[in-house]
Amino acid sequence: MNRKPLDFNSLPAVIQAMIEENTKAAAIIDELIEEKGETKSLALMIMLDDMNIRGAQIASLYKNCGQNINDFYEKILTIEKEDIDNINYESFATCKYKAIYNGSKEERTKNPEKYLFTDEERNDIRNIKNKDRMLGIVENTIKPRKDDLFPSIKKNEALSLINKHGFTCGYKKTYELDDTKEITYRVFYNEIGDIIYTYSLVNPDIFLWGECKLNAVRQTDNKKLDNVGCNAYKNIKGIVGYNIDLRKKPFETYEKVNDKQENPIESIKYTYYNNNLIPIIASENGIKYKYNNKDYKGLVTANIYDLLTFKETYYDLDEELKKRYSVLLSHAEDKAYDELIYQLNTDDGIQIALEIQNILGTKLEKTKLFAAKERFVKRNKNHFEIPKSKFLSDHVIEDPIGNSIEKRIMKIISYKETIKG
Repeated sequence: MNRKPLDFNSLPAVIQAMIEENTKAAAIIDELIEEKGETKSLALMIMLDDMNIRGAQIASLYKNCGQNINDFYEKILTIEKEDIDNINYESFATCKYKAIYNGSKEERTKNPEKYLFTDEERNDIRNIKNKDRMLGIVENTIKPRKDDLFPSIKKNEALSLINKHGFTCGYKKTYELDDTKEITYRVFYNEIGDIIYTYSLVNPDIFLWGECKLNAVRQTDNKKLDNVGCNAYKNIKGIVGYNIDLRKKPFETYEKVNDKQENPIESIKYTYYNNNLIPIIASENGIKYKYNNKDYKGLVTANIYDLLTFKETYYDLDEELKKRYSVLLSHAEDKAYDELIYQLNTDDGIQIALEIQNILGTKLEKTKLFAAKERFVKRNKNHFEIPKSKFLSDHVIEDPIGNSIEKRIMKIISYKETIKG
């Protein structure tokens, strides 16, 4: 009944014992070793074994980390009881062993039955999942599920939860990603102007919890931001933008933002922000491009495209969401060109600009590129000014750009390859 003990004299033997013939776990361990090296990976596998986590349980934990190997690595180093409960909740059907938060291998050897699911526990979990995916307790195994989003949530459950917390849908579009997959993109707002943007697959009826974000904007005099468990961007005006990941306890985090910070801002001026305090609303082509180009360069390219076409997207928003986004309407194109100039200072800049032309089906405008270049030079000569660009970027380039950027602009404008229609 016990799992095979690890043979620490042989890394291949440790790997074989840890994956338990699970192909997903094998691929994860391979990626872990490639990314972190053998020494760190071995240490991590020992930690996993101490928690009685192998095979299908490894695959479950990796899934809960957004299938990101670095997040997976960090999660194991800082794992919590709730993470252990989630592993058990999701892997009980394919793994007879329980992951543990407190315990030892010695105790597991003496009392192996304590770390195996009983038939009664399996039936209880199965019934709870069928009856209500958001609620339920399996004694000593599953922690009570709070009113929150989880990986297994369905679309109707997620939408009901978002509505319960006072958010209204102001934009909805369904796009075909490929021959078998469609996605619905929604943007929500509440009475104080905070924004949620979400994705859900049309078939099957699954809510893509890992892609959802909640943006809240506040003004505070605090010199040091309170730790509320989410990304926060603050500028010199004391304006703070909170970017809350909806994959784990989103509304608990949101309540902390509301409790600890000063009053929400009713209207945001363009000069208030130099980061993504107002999230970019994705366009159809932008969503498709990000789906097919899942890297930072693809994200930047899609977001610049979304800014350049925002005037078209804006008129599909409902009236209340239009009020929130009206500040962006007259500046979206300038911000797109400002970001293009910023990117031209990087190795990928020219390729991004050429790809933008390809998606747009037309050339970027020379006068607007040079106007953005002049704005960039001016900002870098006057650091005390409020930045009015870098909507996507979170860096300040100290050295003003010179003739080299003009040569790059001309290279983009004179590019001869046929542009797609």
